[in-house]
Amino acid sequence: MWPFSKKNISQRRLEIRRNVAEKPSWFVRMLHRPGAAGSLVIAVTFFLIAAALEIWPANPLPYRQGQYISADITAREDFRVLSVPLVEDACRNARSSTPATFQLNDRLIEEIIAGLEKIPAKLQAAKQLADVPEPLLKDLGLAVSSPATEPNEAMSPESTSQPATQPADDTQKSPTESELAYEAWVSLAKPEARAQFDANLKKLRSSLIGFYVVRADKFAEQQGRTAWDVFLVGGSVEPVRRKVVDLVGQDETENLKEIISKACRSFDSKIRPGVESYLLANLTSQPMYLYDAPASELDKKNAVQEIVNDPPDTCYKHYQQGQILARRSDRPMLTKDETPGLSGAELELLKAEHENHLAIEHKEHPARQWLRMISRTLIVLLLTGLLCTYILYYEPHIIEDNIRGLKLAVLILVMLALVRGMTLLPGVNPFAMVLVVCMTGVILTIAYDQRFALAIGSITAAFVVFQMRGNFATITVLLAGLMSMVFQVREIRNRSKLLTVSLISAAIVFTVNWALSMRAGMYWELAIIDCLWAAGATLMAGLLVQGLLPAIERIFGVATGSTLLEWCDASKPLLKRLAMEAPGTYNHSLQLGAMCEAAAETIGARGLMARVGAYYHDIGKINKPEYFTENQADENKHEKLNPAMSVLIILGHVKDGLEMARKYNLPVALREFIATHHGTTLVQYFYHAASQQSESEKAPAPDESQFRYPGPKPHSKEPAILMLADAAESSVRAMSEPTPTRIRTHVHNIVNSRLEDGQLDDCQLTLREVHQIEESLVKSLCGMYHGRIAYPTKETPGEKKTNVHIDKTPKEEPKSENE
Repeated sequence: MWPFSKKNISQRRLEIRRNVAEKPSWFVRMLHRPGAAGSLVIAVTFFLIAAALEIWPANPLPYRQGQYISADITAREDFRVLSVPLVEDACRNARSSTPATFQLNDRLIEEIIAGLEKIPAKLQAAKQLADVPEPLLKDLGLAVSSPATEPNEAMSPESTSQPATQPADDTQKSPTESELAYEAWVSLAKPEARAQFDANLKKLRSSLIGFYVVRADKFAEQQGRTAWDVFLVGGSVEPVRRKVVDLVGQDETENLKEIISKACRSFDSKIRPGVESYLLANLTSQPMYLYDAPASELDKKNAVQEIVNDPPDTCYKHYQQGQILARRSDRPMLTKDETPGLSGAELELLKAEHENHLAIEHKEHPARQWLRMISRTLIVLLLTGLLCTYILYYEPHIIEDNIRGLKLAVLILVMLALVRGMTLLPGVNPFAMVLVVCMTGVILTIAYDQRFALAIGSITAAFVVFQMRGNFATITVLLAGLMSMVFQVREIRNRSKLLTVSLISAAIVFTVNWALSMRAGMYWELAIIDCLWAAGATLMAGLLVQGLLPAIERIFGVATGSTLLEWCDASKPLLKRLAMEAPGTYNHSLQLGAMCEAAAETIGARGLMARVGAYYHDIGKINKPEYFTENQADENKHEKLNPAMSVLIILGHVKDGLEMARKYNLPVALREFIATHHGTTLVQYFYHAASQQSESEKAPAPDESQFRYPGPKPHSKEPAILMLADAAESSVRAMSEPTPTRIRTHVHNIVNSRLEDGQLDDCQLTLREVHQIEESLVKSLCGMYHGRIAYPTKETPGEKKTNVHIDKTPKEEPKSENE
């Protein structure tokens, strides 16, 4: 009914779209690739760790000691900085102005009162003044008069006024002051006179607490301090604060007499001088208040700690907004004693200003810090995406092999963590980070290739620059070190290779850094320091990689030139066994080694790797050498076996070779040659024999999969070269007349058959490289199987003249894969 139905174009297009199956999105298609899910987890984890390393610390100080300052740095806001000298002065003043503590000498008071109480009894027991002990007389200020002088000394003023003619009466002599005092003291021993004396002693006890008598040295010490007061502590009495001027030193006799006199006014006038003398004697021997060193030191310590915990405003230096904090390094007023770079004092000042600015910003503009963190996270996300995109397009096998991808991610994260640790160390120059970038480049060159190392190393350098807040000069120096080392490290065939590479790269980095420094107008002192740091880090990178080379080879499953040279030594146990037990296979492997090395060097691959891999590719034939044609003399054991049994023996040499490689610790990189040198090709000779046997027995045709090698197919160029060379050499060796033209035709057919069979689909060879490999194999085979000149021989009667060749080529027979 189409002539009568009218549908517009849009309706027809809509119906077509509905009938067409929708394709999944590119993201879904990518996730369905082998290993994609694991690689995605690795990428997300890498991003999170790299972002954490980037944003922590969030706002580091962008200055370092000795840094070149191109312009004056001024304060962004008003701030103050705690001054250590001012704090020390405040602490000294606090120690000096803190009141000292003196403890009341209770024992001295008790001794004084007890001593005064016992004086009457002691004097009464002496009977007379002359019998009183000398120390007691001295304390009381009493003196015993001598007979010669006693009458005159004891005469009273009234007796001296008598006329001289009147005779003196010896029986009525006036007593001396000491005797009167003695009698007064003795009278106090009587109970009726004791009450007043005890009351006076009690009053004196109270008065003694107010005798602020201290040692002479402590009195002088307190006079020299800035403290105005002291603390006086006595027994249960609360601490009393007194002025320093109220203290009395033990050596101030006049002041002591004055305060003692005031305290003794209540005593009888006859014993008062004795009490005063007794008090003076005791106070000059012992202070009434003792210096309490522990309490005083604790008070001083607390005063100092209070200042340290909460410094007063006088301990700060104040700076105004716009005030210059650090002057430019190339200022003309630079004196001889000044350093051209940022000094330590200026760095501390800038650190304080930076912290103050962040605090103000967090208070007034809290969103700014989060915006900075988000922007840095986006940069890390961009670099991570660039890294993953490069791997996805140029190294997709890393996506499929999650273990290899994890190793790469861990390597870069370890390097970034090393950068973060170096930035946190004091005194580390930013140009020392070239160590990390150069190490990354060399390790990736060893594990992969130069192109991959340059790409990933450049991305790593970008990570490093953003992480350390670097500038154009920093990224330039890092890339100069990376490129100079990667371009030189193509193959490490000797132990001195990395040292030579490091020396040359260090010179290049030094030159580049020097040129950038001179362009920026830096002082040569600062420029030479930066250049030496960069050159030293580059040299250290090579030395560290040299020391870590065995670990790198084991982790990434690669083998450097020096390791390969060790394994191509004929004295190695595997090669010795191969030469002794399978000599034909050994010679075949040597020929393949020369062919593979030449072909690999033709396309720029690793020739040494191809040669050593060819040496070990057939070591599995050691277990059953007599079942392989090159080792057979006259008898072919396969003639007595079923084709199915024969093919099991032929296929088994790959598995046996891998087991021997593990047993003898053959490098992992060489094991690929053993596993892939036949790929998944068909054993045509025995498959053809099995097919004929099935036809003759009218049995079902054999399964082709049973006559194919287990594989895998080659994943890199060198094992693929070995596959082509092995098949070409075996085919040419079976030819009766290997002329150059026939050799070229045979090699071309072998290469085409491998291409058509898909054996080279997983490796990185291009058609141009395959053609170059084919030409190299033809050239090598023509050199091995070239024509020979026939040597003339003597004729014998009845015998025709023949030409004898040095190597007689066997009659051509079908190519068998057991070779």
